[in-house]
Amino acid sequence: MSDLPRVCVVGYGVAGRLHHHLLQAAGLRVCTVDPAPATGPAGVRDRRPAEHWTRLEDVPGPVALWSLCTPTSAHVDTLAAVLRREPRARVILEKPACRAEDAPRLLELLRRHPEARLIVVNQYRHARALRLLDGLRRRYMPSQPVTAVRVAFSKDRRADMEAGRFIDRDHGVFGYEWPHMLAVASRLLPADTYRAYIEGPVQEVSGTVHPDYFVTAARERATPADGVILELYSSVVGDRPDDPGVPDWARPFGHSTGGRRRLAQIQAGPALFTAEMDPVALPDGGRLPRNTHRLTAELPTGRKEMLVNDSPLDNALRTAVARLLGDTPPPPVDLRPVHRISALADRFGHHGRVTPATAGQSHGGAA
Repeated sequence: MSDLPRVCVVGYGVAGRLHHHLLQAAGLRVCTVDPAPATGPAGVRDRRPAEHWTRLEDVPGPVALWSLCTPTSAHVDTLAAVLRREPRARVILEKPACRAEDAPRLLELLRRHPEARLIVVNQYRHARALRLLDGLRRRYMPSQPVTAVRVAFSKDRRADMEAGRFIDRDHGVFGYEWPHMLAVASRLLPADTYRAYIEGPVQEVSGTVHPDYFVTAARERATPADGVILELYSSVVGDRPDDPGVPDWARPFGHSTGGRRRLAQIQAGPALFTAEMDPVALPDGGRLPRNTHRLTAELPTGRKEMLVNDSPLDNALRTAVARLLGDTPPPPVDLRPVHRISALADRFGHHGRVTPATAGQSHGGAA
């Protein structure tokens, strides 16, 4: 066991626990760092690993790989601390990489540490279900161009936010599921269309502003190139059946555990291809087994359906470990999603401050 590569997960919240579990399952020796004491329901024992420290400086070496799962606002400070300790560090960074205002500092850190390696992990770039969904489109509509891509990722985070967890007052809803949705869009849109979108201006966005939690639900619509329509929707406060902010195309799909809805659609000619990502709701109120995704193709000849078992986060972490510990350097860090979510948040005022010009841009469903 002591001969296994050693990984240190910094930040032991929900993301940190997932990283710990999956990295350990991948055959790595994992330790953790988190300054806060473990908390949980009464009577639940502390489940932190035996190798756990409250300060990064106290972690004994050597550390082959660092996995940074702190809040977004602390990403650059945490990365700086790791690089002070180990200028050639190999680092996995949870999405989003940082706030837009911190991007110059992050790039400067990487410039000053040319032998360091960094990968921003975004699990849906590695989702097998999305690759299969696009494969269905290519199989059944090979001569039809993509005319629309629609993505809706929502989760009811009110209990977490009221407890002080998962609050992004810099970006609001755009800092939670939007990076995931951008990753989905990058997989399903033609490459040139995605580039035109991610590098282009914000076209249409509307949302609900909350006095404490900034933007809690939003819809974006863009026509970036060649007439292809991109629609993105997310809510972190749940959405009622009568909520006018929910897109019509998402309404037929129910919520699963935690008020979650994770949908991706491709329109190509007369056909519609949909991925319902885990957790997938069942009509009786239950859900499909963990890491099971449902793909459907609505074709002129009828409906086809298939189930896919896949863990996008496991895929993403294993890929990152292989790239970081291998001989080939990873590609440069892509900060375009960071600037995109910042531009969207700026339409509603910045850092949770609502401006008179944007305060009226709202729809139902605020909590």
